[in-house]
Amino acid sequence: MKRKTSMALAAILPLCGCQTSNQADYMQIGYGPSFEVAHAQCEMRKGSVDEGYLAIGSPAFVAGAGLGNALGNAIAEDQYMKNCLIISGWKRSPRGKGAAAAAAVATGAPPTPYGVARAPGSWMNTALLDWSAANNKCVAGDKASCATRARLGAQLRGAGINPAPI
Repeated sequence: MKRKTSMALAAILPLCGCQTSNQADYMQIGYGPSFEVAHAQCEMRKGSVDEGYLAIGSPAFVAGAGLGNALGNAIAEDQYMKNCLIISGWKRSPRGKGAAAAAAVATGAPPTPYGVARAPGSWMNTALLDWSAANNKCVAGDKASCATRARLGAQLRGAGINPAPI
């Protein structure tokens, strides 16, 4: 029996890896907290997706059910972390882009958010940025910007967003 257990553990051990997350693995895709704050917030809440299990039967069946539950929970936690960090404005870097983020962090400069000039996500993000820029120019007296602000404001209100200057 001990031999079977040790063989099972030896087979599973290579599958268990340590996953570390650092800012070099991520790129900023929008506005939000720093990576450290976003990662800590997501890390604190990721356990909420874990599910328990109940298994009745032979010890091998119960152990298998426990292992399956642990793997399912690990997958759910990883997916939660990915989605939580996206909501906070961070996304896993495509291959080859992590070095640029690491270099920016090493120099002390925060990485340039992807698409900050035109916010990521939906047309609403871009429309809100354009509305804000048009509002600032309109306040300064530019009549063409006032027309742009009115047009974008109508589109945003139609989508359920009421833009207002800050």
